[in-house]
Amino acid sequence: MNTPATSIAQEFYKLREEWARIDPLKSWKLAIWVAQYTDIEIINQFMETEQLAIGVFEDIFFRFDTPFTEDRELYERELWLEYQEWFAPCPDPKFDIYSALKQDDILSKDFKPHIQPFSGFENLLKELLRFRSNLKGFENKNFLLYFPSAGPEAPARKNWFIEKIKKEIPDGIRLATMDYGPARKIYIPDPALRPFIVELIPQLDMHTAINNDMDKADGTSDTVGIENRLRKQIRVVMETTMKHSASTTDREVQKMLALAKESKNNTAYITSLLIASQAHYAIKDTEVSETYSDEAISKARMAMNENDPAGYPVWRSCMMLKGGLLASKRKWEAAITVYDEMAEEATQRGDAFFIMEGHRISGHLYYIRGRHQLAFEKSLLALVGGSYLEKTALRQSTFVHAAFLAVHLGKKLKAPDEMKVLYSSLNEWLGEDWPALLEGMSINDILVKPKGRFAIPIG
Repeated sequence: MNTPATSIAQEFYKLREEWARIDPLKSWKLAIWVAQYTDIEIINQFMETEQLAIGVFEDIFFRFDTPFTEDRELYERELWLEYQEWFAPCPDPKFDIYSALKQDDILSKDFKPHIQPFSGFENLLKELLRFRSNLKGFENKNFLLYFPSAGPEAPARKNWFIEKIKKEIPDGIRLATMDYGPARKIYIPDPALRPFIVELIPQLDMHTAINNDMDKADGTSDTVGIENRLRKQIRVVMETTMKHSASTTDREVQKMLALAKESKNNTAYITSLLIASQAHYAIKDTEVSETYSDEAISKARMAMNENDPAGYPVWRSCMMLKGGLLASKRKWEAAITVYDEMAEEATQRGDAFFIMEGHRISGHLYYIRGRHQLAFEKSLLALVGGSYLEKTALRQSTFVHAAFLAVHLGKKLKAPDEMKVLYSSLNEWLGEDWPALLEGMSINDILVKPKGRFAIPIG
């Protein structure tokens, strides 16, 4: 029997709690996820999330996708070439992240990668540390290098990891990988190496979580009704994202949209457009994702104008996705316009959380562009909007990010006397210990991080 409380979000946070268990430990050099087959995708998604600005841990996560081969010299040469790809010239300047990091004064302008494909993995780690030393604000952060498993039948990296640990992984570098619980290949029992290895064994129930999330509105076993057929097709669409095949996803999306039209339920059709956008976004088919999000926004806006209560929740979700797509393409002003519109609509509807998020993200984007006065003003608006939430929720939400940015910029832009009102308000909203709550944060913790392939999502 399904447990109603079990959801995909709940399982994701279990992974976050499991990583939080090992994160403060200083001794380890290799973390091994011990996964059931059904857990593989969500663990990969967790590690990918930590590559983004919304990642919560201090380490800077990178991912190496080069397939492992028994020819170690060849494998390490390929790792070097994958690293080189991070800095490859991009014909479209909007996607030239290497140049963008320099323009945004995150990466030293004189930095150039030193590519030495035949010098081995140890020298690649030295090069990564040199790269880290040129990233402003990240000089003392660990680089976490994630090597996802290619599948149960792929050659195992066990002996390669053992060799690297014995040669010593330098300070500032950590490794992570995944092993399969039912058929383990990377168990390392050597007592001399165990202090440098941690294992993460999450207790997840993904089958129940997926079924609960997809069937939460359905209490029947009717497989004929159009609503059930649509619900099942939505599940098929989301499963295609694991295959990263645009043609497969598109084919199943078309079936889903046809069912949604057949249902003659406007809410179902708009929601299906949002799901289509999310599915294509998940496989990095961003142009198609944006097309679907635009259509969903347009139809949701029409529903809102007709006072359909289902229009607004879908509209705001589409706006969040649309803003993220624009920001990932460095269309900063267009993204800001989207988030501002979302905040304005949320204000009219008394939706405190999305008032806060719209202004907060807009403020972050202004900060990235060096427009600090506007960033400060937007952070204040985010705080005012979010202040209507419960205090316990504020302390555990992105409200503290808005608070940090407002304080950080206020100290630069305002006289000390002018900051007293803000400090007094933070006392009321977060409690008198708010300085301690913000003390461990830095500006780089709450803004865009040059993680992974230097994707520039927004936080």
